[in-house]
Amino acid sequence: MEWWKKFFSEDYLKLYKHDENETSREAEAIMRMLQIEPGKHVLDLACGFGRHAVVLAQKGLKVTGYDLSEAFLKKAKELSDKVSVKLDLKQGDMRDIPYENKFDACINMFTAFGFFESEKDDLKVLKGVRKALKPGGQFLLDVINRETALRIEIPRRWTRENHHYMLEERFFDPFRSRLEMTNQLILHTGEIKEANYSVRLYTLTEMLGLFNSAGLVLTDVYGDFNGALYSTDSPRMILVAQKEK
Repeated sequence: MEWWKKFFSEDYLKLYKHDENETSREAEAIMRMLQIEPGKHVLDLACGFGRHAVVLAQKGLKVTGYDLSEAFLKKAKELSDKVSVKLDLKQGDMRDIPYENKFDACINMFTAFGFFESEKDDLKVLKGVRKALKPGGQFLLDVINRETALRIEIPRRWTRENHHYMLEERFFDPFRSRLEMTNQLILHTGEIKEANYSVRLYTLTEMLGLFNSAGLVLTDVYGDFNGALYSTDSPRMILVAQKEK
């Protein structure tokens, strides 16, 4: 089984919580960085459980959420119903985005890029994004900054949420430029589950090359959601690109 099919499950939802205020600030930053107005159509690629999709819909955008995980899409539907907003939710692999010239913008958040072993697959994702965008449409990609991740690497840590515990062990493979992580989830029942996580961390230069190969024109690079310019010390690498008109 491909690792992400096991990792991004209902167990993930038990431990990975996000602050609602933080999500709202990120959604505002997305709209500001993309200069996108209410009424526009946005594709949230690898939307997860819909935390950004729901807030963007509340702000007046038409949002399509696309994700491989059935559990996540079910949760996204519950969240959208709870706050009475409409999301168009579709299940599928991001390597096979089934849209063409449909969206004013696309977002890919929280390091949901680089999962595949082959760089060709990552390029296929970007080509699919370009195809899905309208001419002049914009793409925002948010990933952890590789340089910062290497510098502040914490090899082992415990976290607790809702009476569940998780032991997270991680290391960086320099030959493959991948961050590898093993999670042991200890449920309140005493049951232990294990899941692995692996993501390719690209440099800015490498991302520029991928964007060029996909036909996307890089327009801005930010280091955080406050809009700071990107540097090697930035916590995030937030790239904004455009499909030529």
